[in-house]
Amino acid sequence: MPYSTLAIHQLANMTEQETHLAPDAPFTVRQAHTVMQFHVACRAKKCPRKAAALQALSDAGRVVPSTSKPR
Repeated sequence: MPYSTLAIHQLANMTEQETHLAPDAPFTVRQAHTVMQFHVACRAKKCPRKAAALQALSDAGRVVPSTSKPR
């Protein structure tokens, strides 16, 4: 279900567990950026969706994951 604002989507993310599931196919860079924005409050260690987005951005050379501070 699409949401009109980031705040509403984030609220839905906190209440709907399926929004944290890993995707069936790897994210595009654009999709990964959007997921990272929507899951800003999540930790990649606990949220498979954010972890997949972080991996897609890392693979594309758009982000270098921190070795000292987990996301």
